[in-house]
Amino acid sequence: MKKWTGKVMAGTVAAAVLFGGIGGLATAPKAFADDDITYTVVPDASIPLHKRVDLGLNAIVVQASGIINMNVDDLKDELQKGKTIAEVARKSGVERSELISRLVNPALERVDNALNQKRITEEEATQLKKEVTDKFSAAVDKSGYQDKSSGKYAKKLKLKTHVDEESVAKVLGITENDLDAAFSSGKTIADIAKEKGLSEDQVIAGLKDELNESLKAFINKK
Repeated sequence: MKKWTGKVMAGTVAAAVLFGGIGGLATAPKAFADDDITYTVVPDASIPLHKRVDLGLNAIVVQASGIINMNVDDLKDELQKGKTIAEVARKSGVERSELISRLVNPALERVDNALNQKRITEEEATQLKKEVTDKFSAAVDKSGYQDKSSGKYAKKLKLKTHVDEESVAKVLGITENDLDAAFSSGKTIADIAKEKGLSEDQVIAGLKDELNESLKAFINKK
């Protein structure tokens, strides 16, 4: 039985890590016109922009490994030898333009979703879209690129979960092959769940027992 490896933290933070960030809260000041009441939803600027939209910039190597169809540790090994993600991808039959497109598009979609949900402004969306394109492009061309999560404190702070791929597929109502294909195309569990009409809470509830075991092991880890 295959395992799906990811990162989780307790409670609402678990949802944030598993699904790529927690959306900002929205305020709703009232604007009155004659006898009608109009509610205007505006982004909550008190929440930092990058906490309202997770661009996935801390997991570029992980995302690229799925696109290249390469084990993430093997990709990291190649990068540590001084290669670029683009070079490794090309040897695996994935051209740089396709790699960048498949990395960038999901992030741009998250920006658009945040804009539609009034978590960010038009100006912020423009800023984030430029940042997405610039940083993903720079990352795939940088020799020895490593995700920030691979830094000095990653070992202590990283919580690895061992969730049966069969369990994830069952909660989502798809086959394991369909799940593998979705991961390879760069989709997250949240993306798949949304397509299936499931909320993040419903998926977390379905995986609760397995996640709890990982959390128990984590808090007792020396």
